[in-house]
Amino acid sequence: MILLTIVVIFCYVVWHSLEIAAFGTRVAGRLTNRPALGTTLSQTVYMTADFFIIFFLPALGYIVESGITIHDYLTLVLIAYSLTFIMSIIMLIKLNGLQQFYQVIFAKYKDNTIPIAILKSLVSKKTDLNIKDCERFTFDKIIIKKSLVSFLAYIFLITGFFNAFMLAVLFPENRLTLSQFTAAFHGFGAVIFALYLDPMLSRSIDTYSDNSTWLKNVYSILFGRILSYLAIIIALLIFLYFLKSL
Repeated sequence: MILLTIVVIFCYVVWHSLEIAAFGTRVAGRLTNRPALGTTLSQTVYMTADFFIIFFLPALGYIVESGITIHDYLTLVLIAYSLTFIMSIIMLIKLNGLQQFYQVIFAKYKDNTIPIAILKSLVSKKTDLNIKDCERFTFDKIIIKKSLVSFLAYIFLITGFFNAFMLAVLFPENRLTLSQFTAAFHGFGAVIFALYLDPMLSRSIDTYSDNSTWLKNVYSILFGRILSYLAIIIALLIFLYFLKSL
């Protein structure tokens, strides 16, 4: 069970970290005037992130079916969110270095496939490309409205699996049915992201007459995502406190 718990936490953290890292490709695409390639590589990173769900879901399902207590389950979830929260802050601060790495991949992609270009970039970052920088994160680059919308979308997107399986822990006699509620949690957030956040970001990246809004949009979306992790962590701490006092 300890090994499966580690698998669940590790897969969740890496999965979400890669999704956050995918935003760096959009930044690199804008800075190098290759937004289409940036979007394509972003989808590649997203698909790579989904690979970890293959291990995450069976491990989490087995833990739930093994009769884990609600206290232990929420502790597992809290650790996963806390580590992901820390990783998301690091990646937000280091976004410039991340997008520079993607620029190296772009350069190596000229003579290679994307997987080979990524591998070569990991081994050697040397390139003849003139690497471009983006402005580093500061709070004055946050657009409050867009961060709040991002926060709302990701509250549903990041909690889908854990919420559904939590219901399965609380009501084990209906756990098979309740575990299917993942789509309900994810669906609402996915609609917000697909209909507002992603088109808004793409439009600003394609608008070359504006050299600041696109980066503010990137930082605002990422900041809203970080706030969603923080909100869930606080809620879990409060819930665990009252659960322990019962």
